[in-house]
Amino acid sequence: MDKNVLFHWEHIIGMFSVADGEILRYILHTKIPLEKLIRHELAGRGYDENHRWCGFEKAKEIWCSDN
Repeated sequence: MDKNVLFHWEHIIGMFSVADGEILRYILHTKIPLEKLIRHELAGRGYDENHRWCGFEKAKEIWCSDN
């Protein structure tokens, strides 16, 4: 577990603070599952849970499994 949670929190807030308001309203209105979008993005980067390169297929297994 990361010891400096505030560091991550500040970056998360920063991502939303620069996002277009229309996109933020759309996410809320349509109840887009952010976890699913995040998992898809992580799979597309090809890294595992420890940020080690594992390849796109393995990353898809890790991040997009229905477990």
